[in-house]
Amino acid sequence: MDAFEAAEKNEKAASLLQELEELFSSQNQGSSATSTFIPAIFLLVTVKV
Repeated sequence: MDAFEAAEKNEKAASLLQELEELFSSQNQGSSATSTFIPAIFLLVTVKV
């Protein structure tokens, strides 16, 4: 089950969509309205026991 399926069961899909759109807008560093740039940093940690 994905997040939208779970939200639809609780009648909160519209709220989830609004939150995701706000997050996208706040994180988008694109230079114009037609470009998207959201930097992501990934860190791989390996633990040997």
